[in-house]
This record gives sequence, structure tokens and C-alpha cells, in this order.
Amino acid sequence: MTMVLIVLVALVFGAEAKHLVYRDCNSSPNKIIHVDSAHVSPFPVIVPGDITSDIIIQAPRLVDAGPHYKLDVHIQKHALFWITVPCISNVGSCSYDLCTLLGNFNQTGCPSQLRAQNLPCQCPFQPGTYTLNPTVFKIPDMTGLWSWLASGDYKVDAKITDKRTGEEVGCYHVEVTATQPPCSGFLCSIFG
Repeated sequence: MTMVLIVLVALVFGAEAKHLVYRDCNSSPNKIIHVDSAHVSPFPVIVPGDITSDIIIQAPRLVDAGPHYKLDVHIQKHALFWITVPCISNVGSCSYDLCTLLGNFNQTGCPSQLRAQNLPCQCPFQPGTYTLNPTVFKIPDMTGLWSWLASGDYKVDAKITDKRTGEEVGCYHVEVTATQPPCSGFLCSIFG
């Protein structure tokens, strides 16, 4: 589950080749999250590989524990036209209970990168500013069924809905480009 979240974060806060593209698409006065700034390098994101990321997030309201917040992630990949990446094994265009998703860290442990900076990785989240200083994450090799996702242009929409009121309390639109590491060696000159 930790790798699933790291891949989602890399896609949601990824970058185009020239600059980071993310847009807050929520105007609710009751939003539970606002990204002040986010940076990811290298550009484009290389899969598999290491990425360095930093982010400053404002949590203007308490995000209480419990099944109160639904996270809908919609990922599209450009392949002559935009196609939706299906939800397979809880990765792709999926719906999640936000706190349950984060609560899975109880089983796998909060990523060491977050622990080292005293950042919470499960509900509840108190109101405040959460800063992830430049930190290296490993993006895993996408093999088998997922190998077709290792490179390409993506659009990602992530929306958080308060299930108690039906109000959208968080929304981000991101555009990202991912590539595979350059090929090197004799066989690359033959097979590219």
C-alpha cells in the first residue's frame, strides 16, 4: 500500500518537462486542503527512479478520523486521444475512503521520509501548515500489467468529498509527463 500511495503522490504532484502544473479546482470555504507550493524533480518524472519532492500544504480545518471523506482519483493517459486509466488493484482511476487509505499505514508503517520530518500520515489531521522539505522517494518499476503506465502524458484529477454533507472539500487538477530511463549499452543501439 505504501508504494501505491507514493505512485499516486508522484502522479498527482508530478511535473511537465518544463514546470510543475497543478491547479486548485475547489472554491469551497470549507476546503480541508490547499497546496501552497509543490516541486518535483527530475522533469519529467522517470519511472522507475528517484524523485525529490517538497510540498507545503495548508489544512484549514480538522480532518477527523472516520469514514467521512471520499477521495476520487481520475487518471487519463494520452495515447492518440485521452483514455481513462482503469482502477486495478486499488491503483488508477479509483475511489477511496481517505482516512481508510491513510490508515493502511497502520499495517505498513508510515513512510520513513514522513516520520523523519514528524509529518502525520493518518487521520486525524489537525488544522495547520504541513511542510515536506526536499525528500527523495523511490518510484518502483512498473512491471507486468502496469508497464504501459511507465511513460506518457497524464491528466490527474483528485477530488475529496465530505460524505456527511456531499460538499466537495478538496480538488486538484494536475498534468504530468513520465518517462522511462534512457537506454544504454550495445543492445539499445539495436533495439532502441
